[in-house]
Amino acid sequence: MQITKNNIDELIATIKISLVKEDYQENVEKTLKDYRKRVAMPGFRQGKVPMGLIKRQYEKMVTFEEINKLVGEKLFEYLDNEKIDYIGQPLPSEREKSQPDFEQPELLFAFDVALSPKFDLVVDNSLKFTKYNVTLSDDFLNQQIESYKSQAGKFESADVVGEKSKLEGSVFQVDAEGNKLENGLSNNTSMLVSSVKDEDTKKQFIGKKVGEQINFDLKKAFPNETDAKYMLANNAIDFNTINANFAFHIDKIEDFIPGELNQENFDKFFGADTVHNEEEMRAKIVENYKPTLERDSDYKLMIDVREVLTSNTKFDLPVDFMVKWMLTRKENEGKTKESFLQDYPTFENDLRWNLIQGKIVKENNFTVSPDEELEAAKEMTISEFMQYGITPQHLPADALDNYAKERLGRERDKNIVRNMVISNKIINLVKEKSNLETKDITLDEFNKLFQ
Repeated sequence: MQITKNNIDELIATIKISLVKEDYQENVEKTLKDYRKRVAMPGFRQGKVPMGLIKRQYEKMVTFEEINKLVGEKLFEYLDNEKIDYIGQPLPSEREKSQPDFEQPELLFAFDVALSPKFDLVVDNSLKFTKYNVTLSDDFLNQQIESYKSQAGKFESADVVGEKSKLEGSVFQVDAEGNKLENGLSNNTSMLVSSVKDEDTKKQFIGKKVGEQINFDLKKAFPNETDAKYMLANNAIDFNTINANFAFHIDKIEDFIPGELNQENFDKFFGADTVHNEEEMRAKIVENYKPTLERDSDYKLMIDVREVLTSNTKFDLPVDFMVKWMLTRKENEGKTKESFLQDYPTFENDLRWNLIQGKIVKENNFTVSPDEELEAAKEMTISEFMQYGITPQHLPADALDNYAKERLGRERDKNIVRNMVISNKIINLVKEKSNLETKDITLDEFNKLFQ
């Protein structure tokens, strides 16, 4: 076996692999012997088929498979051993035609490889970036406090229907005079007055008492078909043709009473003896949000860093090769070259950034340790829980570790976590070396930066 590399230019190399029969024949013979052990043919017991018959039926196929396997292994082994930095995957060469004729004493296979471009990367104080210090407004904190009060609240019996009351009773079809239809649709159900979409219909409910009946147009009150079917507990109705004259008979009225800001609820929200008054509660909310806001701020900084470095760092790419390679990938199956070229600018931008990131990682010897993986997985888990108003204080002592380890047990999620750790290291490098301005900004203003 002989492997050679010829650089066509700075971005493309052709690798040729020549084989003689001795390179693959031993594996072919071994595989055929394995076939003989497993194959049964008419007139022969399993394992007793003559080798001549086995070869006649399977030798060409096995030879083809073994050569392909050997060529693939040796190609990537060569790329690895020679430390050839390449992008994409090798493709059969169009310049040097392969000669895979098994009848010839020598087989030749040629592959084109896209070489990673050489480029200089500048990360120093000539680069100017803004690091946003995201603050929470009083309005946001007030909303959070109301949310906590709602979590601790409960429904209590009421005498009169209000705008936020919950009603229990029966809903049923009625005739033009408001009388219940004998064979009409009906259901015992509950509803929130606030869920009624039509304001005039909603006003009909306000002020009513237990035992009273409200006649209404179902389609006006609940124009969303799903809401109407849910109230009737009937997914089979034809919403377009249904008789929309309905009534609701009130059996029970409840009003929602928000929870109080007392020590019992402070302990429930934030842990025992952590918060003692509203001022401390506001400070604790800010503290809980700080890691998430810091991560979001770093994410915005990374977007800006990517944009600047991708724009400033110039290098050529083997466009024709990359298009051919991408069209061989499963996700682009069925696409023509013309249709893929419409998406190519996005692909190229991502590729340029990946190459720049790879250079930063390599030059700074960035690695990811198991401890860093675990901490990053915890941060991601906390951030997700925070979206649902669940603070770290709500989680049992070992729950966070378990959730994080579960995440790392999924290969896709583990890769996301590792990429996040690398991104954080790149951001820290930029913070250290660039000209970084810090700017205070409210959460609302910060969110507008992404619009």
